[in-house]
Amino acid sequence: MADNLPATTDDGRADNPFRTVAILLDGVRVALESSKRQDQAPRWVRVVRVREFRDDAIAKGVMKAMDVLTLAVAYLQRFTLDANDLLIQGDAAKALVEVSAEFVKTATSKQFINALEVAVGQDPSPDSPIPDVGNIMDKIVQIADKVPEPDDLKVIGAALYKLLGIEQAPLDEAKLGAATESHIVLERTGKLRLVQYAFDQNFRLQNFGKGASQSSLDVNRLGARRLWEATDDKLPAKSVGKFGEAPDVETIWELDFSTDKKGIDVQELNSVLEALGYTEPAVDDRKKFSPALTGRLRTFQQLNELPLSGALDNATLNRLFHLDFDTKNLKRAKRYKADALPKGFDPMAKK
Repeated sequence: MADNLPATTDDGRADNPFRTVAILLDGVRVALESSKRQDQAPRWVRVVRVREFRDDAIAKGVMKAMDVLTLAVAYLQRFTLDANDLLIQGDAAKALVEVSAEFVKTATSKQFINALEVAVGQDPSPDSPIPDVGNIMDKIVQIADKVPEPDDLKVIGAALYKLLGIEQAPLDEAKLGAATESHIVLERTGKLRLVQYAFDQNFRLQNFGKGASQSSLDVNRLGARRLWEATDDKLPAKSVGKFGEAPDVETIWELDFSTDKKGIDVQELNSVLEALGYTEPAVDDRKKFSPALTGRLRTFQQLNELPLSGALDNATLNRLFHLDFDTKNLKRAKRYKADALPKGFDPMAKK
Protein backbone atom coordinates (compact mmCIF):
# COMPACT_ATOMS: atom_id res chain seq x y z
CA MET A 1 0.00 0.00 0.00
CA ALA A 2 1.27 3.45 -0.89
CA ASP A 3 2.16 5.93 1.80
CA ASN A 4 -0.65 8.24 0.76
CA LEU A 5 -4.02 6.59 0.33
CA PRO A 6 -6.44 7.73 -2.39
CA ALA A 7 -9.08 10.14 -1.16
CA THR A 8 -11.84 8.40 -3.05
CA THR A 9 -13.06 4.89 -3.58
CA ASP A 10 -12.82 3.10 -6.92
CA ASP A 11 -16.27 4.38 -7.89
CA GLY A 12 -15.18 7.99 -7.34
CA ARG A 13 -17.00 8.70 -4.07
CA ALA A 14 -15.05 11.33 -2.16
CA ASP A 15 -17.34 11.38 0.91
CA ASN A 16 -16.58 7.85 2.07
CA PRO A 17 -16.14 8.12 5.86
CA PHE A 18 -14.31 4.80 6.09
CA ARG A 19 -11.69 5.78 3.53
CA THR A 20 -11.31 9.07 5.41
CA VAL A 21 -10.46 7.14 8.60
CA ALA A 22 -7.87 5.13 6.69
CA ILE A 23 -6.31 8.31 5.31
CA LEU A 24 -6.16 9.76 8.83
CA LEU A 25 -4.46 6.63 10.21
CA ASP A 26 -1.98 6.47 7.38
CA GLY A 27 -1.23 10.16 7.91
CA VAL A 28 -0.34 9.39 11.53
CA ARG A 29 2.00 6.62 10.42
CA VAL A 30 3.70 8.75 7.77
CA ALA A 31 4.13 11.59 10.26
CA LEU A 32 5.76 9.26 12.81
CA GLU A 33 8.08 7.67 10.25
CA SER A 34 9.21 10.86 8.50
CA SER A 35 11.22 13.94 9.36
CA LYS A 36 11.54 17.44 7.91
CA ARG A 37 15.27 17.14 7.22
CA GLN A 38 17.34 14.21 6.04
CA ASP A 39 19.81 14.67 8.88
CA GLN A 40 17.06 14.31 11.51
CA ALA A 41 15.86 11.12 13.11
CA PRO A 42 12.24 10.21 12.30
CA ARG A 43 9.62 11.83 14.50
CA TRP A 44 8.83 8.69 16.50
CA VAL A 45 12.46 8.57 17.67
CA ARG A 46 12.44 12.25 18.56
CA VAL A 47 9.13 11.79 20.40
CA VAL A 48 10.40 8.96 22.62
CA ARG A 49 13.50 10.90 23.62
CA VAL A 50 11.37 12.78 26.16
CA ARG A 51 11.22 9.62 28.30
CA GLU A 52 14.52 10.71 29.84
CA PHE A 53 12.69 13.75 31.22
CA ARG A 54 9.50 11.98 32.19
CA ASP A 55 9.08 14.13 35.31
CA ASP A 56 9.10 17.32 33.23
CA ALA A 57 5.71 18.87 32.44
CA ILE A 58 6.32 18.87 28.67
CA ALA A 59 7.44 15.23 28.71
CA LYS A 60 4.36 14.26 30.72
CA GLY A 61 2.18 16.02 28.17
CA VAL A 62 3.83 14.25 25.23
CA MET A 63 3.60 10.85 26.89
CA LYS A 64 -0.05 11.42 27.78
CA ALA A 65 -0.83 12.46 24.23
CA MET A 66 0.76 9.30 22.84
CA ASP A 67 -1.10 7.20 25.40
CA VAL A 68 -4.40 8.72 24.26
CA LEU A 69 -3.46 8.16 20.60
CA THR A 70 -2.65 4.50 21.28
CA LEU A 71 -5.96 4.05 23.11
CA ALA A 72 -7.87 5.66 20.23
CA VAL A 73 -6.16 3.36 17.72
CA ALA A 74 -7.02 0.35 19.91
CA TYR A 75 -10.69 1.31 19.79
CA LEU A 76 -10.53 1.85 16.02
CA GLN A 77 -9.11 -1.65 15.72
CA ARG A 78 -12.01 -2.98 17.76
CA PHE A 79 -14.65 -1.18 15.70
CA THR A 80 -13.05 -2.24 12.43
CA LEU A 81 -13.03 -5.88 13.49
CA ASP A 82 -16.66 -5.62 14.61
CA ALA A 83 -17.60 -4.02 11.31
CA ASN A 84 -15.77 -6.75 9.42
CA ASP A 85 -17.72 -9.42 11.32
CA LEU A 86 -20.98 -7.68 10.40
CA LEU A 87 -19.96 -7.05 6.82
CA ILE A 88 -21.87 -10.00 5.37
CA GLN A 89 -24.99 -9.05 7.30
CA GLY A 90 -24.39 -5.39 6.56
CA ASP A 91 -23.92 -5.98 2.87
CA ALA A 92 -27.09 -8.08 2.79
CA ALA A 93 -28.96 -5.29 4.56
CA LYS A 94 -27.62 -2.75 2.10
CA ALA A 95 -28.66 -4.89 -0.84
CA LEU A 96 -32.09 -5.39 0.72
CA VAL A 97 -32.50 -1.63 1.18
CA GLU A 98 -31.49 -0.98 -2.40
CA VAL A 99 -33.82 -3.63 -3.85
CA SER A 100 -36.69 -2.64 -1.56
CA ALA A 101 -36.19 1.02 -2.39
CA GLU A 102 -36.37 0.38 -6.12
CA PHE A 103 -39.42 -1.81 -5.61
CA VAL A 104 -41.29 0.75 -3.46
CA LYS A 105 -40.34 3.64 -5.74
CA THR A 106 -41.59 1.69 -8.73
CA ALA A 107 -44.75 0.51 -6.97
CA THR A 108 -45.67 4.05 -5.92
CA SER A 109 -44.71 5.80 -9.12
CA LYS A 110 -47.30 7.58 -11.18
CA GLN A 111 -46.61 5.31 -14.16
CA PHE A 112 -47.15 2.12 -12.17
CA ILE A 113 -50.33 3.37 -10.47
CA ASN A 114 -51.71 4.54 -13.80
CA ALA A 115 -50.94 1.17 -15.37
CA LEU A 116 -52.86 -0.61 -12.60
CA GLU A 117 -55.79 1.77 -12.95
CA VAL A 118 -55.96 1.19 -16.67
CA ALA A 119 -55.74 -2.57 -16.07
CA VAL A 120 -58.84 -2.53 -13.85
CA GLY A 121 -60.76 -0.21 -16.16
CA GLN A 122 -60.32 3.08 -14.30
CA ASP A 123 -59.23 6.42 -15.69
CA PRO A 124 -55.59 7.23 -14.89
CA SER A 125 -55.09 9.50 -11.87
CA PRO A 126 -53.26 12.80 -12.54
CA ASP A 127 -50.80 12.18 -9.67
CA SER A 128 -49.41 9.36 -7.59
CA PRO A 129 -51.48 8.82 -4.42
CA ILE A 130 -48.28 8.95 -2.27
CA PRO A 131 -45.86 11.20 -4.18
CA ASP A 132 -43.33 11.70 -1.35
CA VAL A 133 -42.41 8.02 -0.99
CA GLY A 134 -39.85 8.20 -3.80
CA ASN A 135 -37.97 11.06 -2.12
CA ILE A 136 -37.96 9.25 1.22
CA MET A 137 -36.56 6.10 -0.36
CA ASP A 138 -33.82 8.15 -2.05
CA LYS A 139 -32.69 9.34 1.40
CA ILE A 140 -32.70 5.77 2.73
CA VAL A 141 -30.50 4.66 -0.17
CA GLN A 142 -28.06 7.51 0.62
CA ILE A 143 -27.78 6.23 4.19
CA ALA A 144 -27.32 2.66 2.98
CA ASP A 145 -24.50 3.90 0.76
CA LYS A 146 -22.50 4.54 3.97
CA VAL A 147 -22.39 0.81 4.76
CA PRO A 148 -18.68 -0.10 4.42
CA GLU A 149 -17.51 -2.10 1.46
CA PRO A 150 -14.92 -4.90 1.90
CA ASP A 151 -12.19 -2.72 0.40
CA ASP A 152 -12.95 0.07 2.89
CA LEU A 153 -12.23 -2.20 5.85
CA LYS A 154 -9.16 -3.72 4.22
CA VAL A 155 -7.65 -0.28 3.75
CA ILE A 156 -8.35 0.66 7.37
CA GLY A 157 -6.96 -2.70 8.53
CA ALA A 158 -3.76 -2.23 6.53
CA ALA A 159 -3.27 1.24 8.03
CA LEU A 160 -3.81 -0.11 11.56
CA TYR A 161 -1.39 -2.97 10.97
CA LYS A 162 1.32 -0.54 9.86
CA LEU A 163 0.93 1.24 13.21
CA LEU A 164 0.69 -1.84 15.45
CA GLY A 165 2.28 -4.86 13.74
CA ILE A 166 5.30 -6.53 15.38
CA GLU A 167 8.16 -8.24 13.57
CA GLN A 168 10.84 -10.11 15.49
CA ALA A 169 14.12 -11.30 14.04
CA PRO A 170 14.51 -15.09 13.69
CA LEU A 171 15.47 -16.84 16.92
CA ASP A 172 19.04 -18.12 16.89
CA GLU A 173 18.79 -21.09 19.24
CA ALA A 174 22.58 -21.27 19.44
CA LYS A 175 22.71 -17.76 20.90
CA LEU A 176 19.92 -17.59 23.43
CA GLY A 177 19.67 -15.19 26.33
CA ALA A 178 21.39 -11.81 26.13
CA ALA A 179 21.92 -12.14 22.38
CA THR A 180 18.15 -11.77 21.90
CA GLU A 181 17.80 -8.54 23.86
CA SER A 182 17.61 -6.46 20.65
CA HIS A 183 15.37 -8.63 18.53
CA ILE A 184 12.60 -6.34 17.26
CA VAL A 185 12.98 -5.31 13.61
CA LEU A 186 12.37 -1.57 13.94
CA GLU A 187 11.97 -0.95 10.21
CA ARG A 188 9.06 -3.38 9.91
CA THR A 189 7.36 -2.88 13.27
CA GLY A 190 4.54 -0.37 13.76
CA LYS A 191 5.90 2.89 15.12
CA LEU A 192 3.00 3.34 17.51
CA ARG A 193 3.92 -0.06 18.98
CA LEU A 194 7.54 1.07 19.32
CA VAL A 195 6.45 4.25 21.08
CA GLN A 196 4.35 2.12 23.42
CA TYR A 197 7.41 0.05 24.35
CA ALA A 198 9.63 3.12 24.65
CA PHE A 199 7.22 4.78 27.10
CA ASP A 200 6.42 1.44 28.77
CA GLN A 201 2.72 2.15 28.29
CA ASN A 202 -0.27 -0.16 28.05
CA PHE A 203 -2.21 -1.21 24.97
CA ARG A 204 -5.95 -1.79 25.43
CA LEU A 205 -6.47 -5.19 23.78
CA GLN A 206 -10.13 -5.95 23.08
CA ASN A 207 -12.27 -8.23 20.90
CA PHE A 208 -12.27 -11.36 23.02
CA GLY A 209 -15.59 -12.47 21.56
CA LYS A 210 -18.90 -13.77 22.84
CA GLY A 211 -18.58 -15.64 26.10
CA ALA A 212 -15.41 -13.82 27.20
CA SER A 213 -15.13 -13.13 30.91
CA GLN A 214 -13.80 -9.62 30.19
CA SER A 215 -14.20 -7.09 27.42
CA SER A 216 -10.64 -5.73 27.39
CA LEU A 217 -7.18 -6.34 28.77
CA ASP A 218 -4.32 -3.91 29.25
CA VAL A 219 -1.16 -5.42 27.74
CA ASN A 220 2.12 -3.73 28.59
CA ARG A 221 5.18 -5.70 27.48
CA LEU A 222 3.99 -8.70 25.49
CA GLY A 223 6.14 -8.83 22.34
CA ALA A 224 8.83 -6.53 23.73
CA ARG A 225 11.29 -9.42 24.12
CA ARG A 226 11.78 -12.82 22.53
CA LEU A 227 10.05 -15.64 24.43
CA TRP A 228 10.40 -19.38 24.10
CA GLU A 229 9.87 -22.47 26.22
CA ALA A 230 12.56 -22.03 28.87
CA THR A 231 13.09 -21.25 32.51
CA ASP A 232 13.19 -17.57 33.36
CA ASP A 233 16.96 -17.50 33.77
CA LYS A 234 17.34 -18.64 30.15
CA LEU A 235 15.23 -15.77 28.78
CA PRO A 236 16.72 -12.34 28.05
CA ALA A 237 16.72 -10.15 31.15
CA LYS A 238 16.14 -7.02 29.07
CA SER A 239 14.53 -5.75 25.92
CA VAL A 240 16.67 -3.13 24.22
CA GLY A 241 15.62 -1.04 21.25
CA LYS A 242 18.43 0.60 19.31
CA PHE A 243 18.14 3.08 16.45
CA GLY A 244 20.83 4.11 13.99
CA GLU A 245 24.09 2.65 12.77
CA ALA A 246 27.50 2.58 14.43
CA PRO A 247 28.97 4.77 15.67
CA ASP A 248 25.71 6.77 15.97
CA VAL A 249 23.56 4.19 17.77
CA GLU A 250 20.84 5.50 20.06
CA THR A 251 19.05 3.46 22.72
CA ILE A 252 15.32 4.01 22.28
CA TRP A 253 14.17 1.80 25.13
CA GLU A 254 15.63 -0.54 27.70
CA LEU A 255 13.01 -2.58 29.53
CA ASP A 256 14.08 -4.61 32.52
CA PHE A 257 12.49 -8.03 33.14
CA SER A 258 13.85 -8.64 36.62
CA THR A 259 12.53 -7.87 40.11
CA ASP A 260 8.88 -6.73 39.97
CA LYS A 261 8.70 -7.09 36.16
CA LYS A 262 9.98 -10.66 36.14
CA GLY A 263 7.90 -12.75 33.75
CA ILE A 264 5.30 -10.02 33.24
CA ASP A 265 5.10 -10.62 29.49
CA VAL A 266 4.64 -14.36 29.98
CA GLN A 267 1.85 -13.59 32.43
CA GLU A 268 0.26 -11.28 29.85
CA LEU A 269 0.52 -14.04 27.24
CA ASN A 270 -1.35 -16.41 29.56
CA SER A 271 -3.92 -13.70 30.30
CA VAL A 272 -4.63 -13.08 26.60
CA LEU A 273 -4.98 -16.80 25.90
CA GLU A 274 -7.27 -17.24 28.89
CA ALA A 275 -9.41 -14.27 27.86
CA LEU A 276 -9.87 -16.08 24.53
CA GLY A 277 -10.88 -19.27 26.35
CA TYR A 278 -7.57 -21.16 26.12
CA THR A 279 -7.34 -22.32 29.72
CA GLU A 280 -6.01 -25.83 29.11
CA PRO A 281 -3.55 -27.31 29.82
CA ALA A 282 -3.42 -25.77 33.29
CA VAL A 283 -0.24 -23.86 34.10
CA ASP A 284 1.38 -23.95 37.54
CA ASP A 285 3.25 -20.67 37.22
CA ARG A 286 1.70 -18.07 34.90
CA LYS A 287 5.00 -16.14 34.71
CA LYS A 288 7.05 -19.01 33.32
CA PHE A 289 7.09 -20.26 29.73
CA SER A 290 6.27 -23.85 30.59
CA PRO A 291 5.44 -26.87 28.42
CA ALA A 292 1.80 -26.31 29.39
CA LEU A 293 1.93 -22.79 27.91
CA THR A 294 3.43 -24.29 24.76
CA GLY A 295 0.40 -26.59 24.67
CA ARG A 296 -1.96 -23.62 24.95
CA LEU A 297 -0.18 -21.93 22.06
CA ARG A 298 -0.40 -25.08 19.96
CA THR A 299 -4.16 -25.23 20.54
CA PHE A 300 -4.46 -21.54 19.65
CA GLN A 301 -2.46 -22.16 16.47
CA GLN A 302 -4.61 -25.12 15.52
CA LEU A 303 -7.87 -23.16 15.77
CA ASN A 304 -6.41 -20.07 14.12
CA GLU A 305 -4.92 -22.03 11.20
CA LEU A 306 -1.31 -21.21 12.07
CA PRO A 307 1.72 -23.51 11.90
CA LEU A 308 1.69 -25.83 14.92
CA SER A 309 5.05 -24.78 16.32
CA GLY A 310 3.99 -24.17 19.90
CA ALA A 311 6.28 -21.15 19.70
CA LEU A 312 5.46 -17.49 20.04
CA ASP A 313 6.50 -16.76 16.48
CA ASN A 314 5.59 -13.65 14.49
CA ALA A 315 2.37 -15.10 13.12
CA THR A 316 1.15 -16.23 16.55
CA LEU A 317 2.22 -13.10 18.42
CA ASN A 318 0.46 -10.81 15.95
CA ARG A 319 -2.70 -12.91 15.84
CA LEU A 320 -2.99 -12.60 19.62
CA PHE A 321 -3.19 -8.85 18.94
CA HIS A 322 -5.84 -9.50 16.21
CA LEU A 323 -3.31 -8.86 13.45
CA ASP A 324 -2.40 -11.03 10.47
CA PHE A 325 1.36 -11.17 9.94
CA ASP A 326 1.07 -12.71 6.46
CA THR A 327 -1.44 -10.30 4.90
CA LYS A 328 -0.34 -7.29 7.01
CA ASN A 329 -3.94 -6.57 7.97
CA LEU A 330 -6.41 -7.17 10.78
CA LYS A 331 -7.69 -10.62 11.62
CA ARG A 332 -9.64 -11.51 14.73
CA ALA A 333 -8.12 -14.17 16.98
CA LYS A 334 -10.53 -17.11 17.25
CA ARG A 335 -11.85 -18.15 20.62
CA TYR A 336 -11.37 -21.66 21.93
CA LYS A 337 -13.96 -24.17 20.73
CA ALA A 338 -13.47 -27.77 21.73
CA ASP A 339 -15.69 -29.10 18.93
CA ALA A 340 -13.58 -27.27 16.32
CA LEU A 341 -10.45 -29.26 17.21
CA PRO A 342 -9.63 -32.32 15.12
CA LYS A 343 -10.42 -35.64 16.73
CA GLY A 344 -7.53 -36.87 18.85
CA PHE A 345 -5.75 -33.50 18.89
CA ASP A 346 -3.14 -33.46 21.65
CA PRO A 347 -1.75 -30.00 22.51
CA MET A 348 1.16 -31.58 24.39
CA ALA A 349 2.28 -33.78 21.50
CA LYS A 350 5.68 -32.79 20.14
CA LYS A 351 6.10 -32.58 16.37
